[in-house]
Formats: sequence, structure tokens, C-alpha cells
Amino acid sequence: MAYKPYSNWKKWVVITSLLIAAYSANAEPSPNRVIILGTKHNGNKLVTVKSMLQIIERINPDIILLEFDSSVIKNCSINKVWGAKTAEFLGVWNNPIEYRAARKFKELKDSVCLAPFDIYIPNRKNYISYTQLMEKSHQETLLRVYNEGLLNASDANDYNSYTNINNAFLGLLDSSLVRMNNPNLTDTIQTIIYKEKHAIRRITMNYPALQPFSNWYNAQVDFWDERSEAINKKIWNELNANSNKTILIITGLLHKSDIENFLKRKELASLCTLISLKEALVNPPIADF
Repeated sequence: MAYKPYSNWKKWVVITSLLIAAYSANAEPSPNRVIILGTKHNGNKLVTVKSMLQIIERINPDIILLEFDSSVIKNCSINKVWGAKTAEFLGVWNNPIEYRAARKFKELKDSVCLAPFDIYIPNRKNYISYTQLMEKSHQETLLRVYNEGLLNASDANDYNSYTNINNAFLGLLDSSLVRMNNPNLTDTIQTIIYKEKHAIRRITMNYPALQPFSNWYNAQVDFWDERSEAINKKIWNELNANSNKTILIITGLLHKSDIENFLKRKELASLCTLISLKEALVNPPIADF
């Protein structure tokens, strides 16, 4: 049989391609690039749909994880609700800033996948309204008990320390998204949560005037931990299902430190590289829409 160099060359190309494909299938996945954007859900003068959309556009994510559940977001899109935009324009329906900004970005870049990472909460709007009412009443009663000198010296010091740091944090909620997401704020958020779980919990349990809040407060603290664990698990599932993607996590600011600490675990190093908002805005990926 005559020697056919061209035929042998074709066979070599096929074999090489198969070997490369086999290697790629078994190779370790590239870590996802993850940016966490902490926000104030109802916004302020600086945190608007426009300002958040501008940040999302600069980051140009492949995936946006939002603090909603699967009843709101499915198949990479926010579920369409007839008349929603009109209701928002008229101020009848105050959807969160990130909800509206992510929806607008999806209109610009259809390939982006919007995905939920929160747990399902029955009657979510009623739950939020009730929680806000209880938090306000609880804080007012704490302040009254403190001002009336009913706290012992140790508890008074703990409450005063908590109030100072919490008020400073609340002041930041009136600033821009970039300032809200200063890396130094993580320690502040962790301190607030720690004090609420321990010092404020203890004070609430130990003083008669605060007893009406004891069951509610205990349940809230426990629910926070359960919710954080479930949130982290859903984020892990998204990381595990993707490779070499730019993933933007938009969450209420108080959840940011829990998520950030979770993503910094050594066992997640192969799944994600955590990038600060400042770094992501300085070196944004090239837009493809």
C-alpha cells in the first residue's frame, strides 16, 4: 500500500484533539470571580436604580445572585408581573432597588443569569413589615430602659457600645454604594451582629420591661443563623455549578460579612476568588452587550 502522509497527518490531528478534550474534561475548573455588593434594599438619595445599574454594567457579570427566593426568580429571569413597571413608576409598588436594576440589566444583556439565593419566607411582605415594627418597638424600649437607669453598669456599658457602633453604621446607609462597601465595614457589621446575638439578647432576657420581646428576639436570632446557613449553601451550589464566571452577589448590607467570611474559607479556594467592589470597578471586564 502506498504511504499517505496527508492521511496520517489527519489521524494525528484527530487523536490530538481527542486527548486535549479528555484532558479538559478532567482538568480542575477555574475559580469564579465573585463580587459582593451590599446594599440598602429601599435605597436612598445616592442609592438608586440608576446608580446600581451603572455599577452592574461596569462589573458586567455573567451571573447575578439576588436576595430573593425561587418564587420571584426562575430560569435566569425575574418572573414577569403584569403592570409591575407602571406600579413602580406610580409609587404603588416599591420593589427593592436591586430587583429593578437587575431587571434592567437583563434587558441590556439577555445572556446574564439572574438567580435567587434566599430561602422561601411565607407571606414575605407581611413578615418584613412585622419584623420592622417589632425592631422599632424593641429599640425604643431598650432606649427607655437605659435612659431610666434600669440597666446594671455592665449592661449599660454594653448597650452604650452597641448603640454607638450601630448608629454609625445606620449613618452609612445614607451614603453611596461604593462607600457602603468599604472593606473596613465588614468588621463593624460583624461586631454589630455579635453584640445583638449576645449582649442585646442577654439584656432582653433579663429585664422585666423587655420580657414581651424575649420570645420574638430569641426566634429572630436563631432564624438569622438558619437563614445564613441556607444562603451560604445556595451560593455554594451556584459556585459549584459554574467555572470561570463573573458572579455578582447583591445582598442586604448586614448579610455581607457572613457571606464574605463563608467565601473566604480555604475549601472554597478552587471555586471562587473574592474580589472587592473597588477592585472590580477599577478593573472591570470588557462588556459584551
